[in-house]
Amino acid sequence: MRIVALTFHDVVADESAATSHSDEFYRIKASELEKLLSQLRKLGYQTISSREFRAWQQGTTTLPERAVVLTFDDGYASHFELVAPLLVRYRFAGTFFIAVDLVGQPGHMSWEQLRKLVFLGMEIGSHGMTHEPLTGFTREQLTHELTQSKQLLEERLGVPVRAIAAPRGFWNHAVAEAVREAGYEAAWISTIGTNGQETQPLALRRVVVRQPFSAERLVTMVEGWEPSFWWAANQQLLIRFLKRVLGVYWYEQLKRRLVPNA
Repeated sequence: MRIVALTFHDVVADESAATSHSDEFYRIKASELEKLLSQLRKLGYQTISSREFRAWQQGTTTLPERAVVLTFDDGYASHFELVAPLLVRYRFAGTFFIAVDLVGQPGHMSWEQLRKLVFLGMEIGSHGMTHEPLTGFTREQLTHELTQSKQLLEERLGVPVRAIAAPRGFWNHAVAEAVREAGYEAAWISTIGTNGQETQPLALRRVVVRQPFSAERLVTMVEGWEPSFWWAANQQLLIRFLKRVLGVYWYEQLKRRLVPNA
């Protein structure tokens, strides 16, 4: 069995898409998300959380024949206002990765909304404290990002936090080791691919949903169709190459020139 994890960022109401201030490259419309969820439901897919996936890896549980992981990064307010109702409507659940310093900020969820997500059966994971790339911190700063975000989420929400997602996709072996020492059991990064029982739990693969959006293409990836992975993997390689050559700052400047609202 191979499991695909899809990663979403901001989701906007169709009528407000043109006026949204979030990154257009990673932003999708609520109708686009609903189209994808509807197709997955018709095909018989069930969602599993990061926690359930790790339990399967460890051999303590079984998974549905058709399983998919849905993850949502950054804690946008739209995740509570638009995403959660759609997940409930289609009898799905998601894993939400939260950057703690963004909680309660304009455009992001409050602690009360996060508690309601927990009540609805959603899993909460860490996205660091500041949403800055973990690879850019000193070891002391990195330890603070990992342990403080985990501790605050657990204290404020009353649930264990066992998973983390790499902010902006930056990851290396030193970060993975620090994540393990901080008590996390799973780390989700931006490497394109599927996940099996043999996949390294501190380097679990995700498919980041970007524009141009295609529900049909994403379904083929969940179904394991290799050509779709090839297309996505090459797009990801180009992004990583630009980040490495230009650095984070100049990569973001280039993206904003190519995608004006990014």
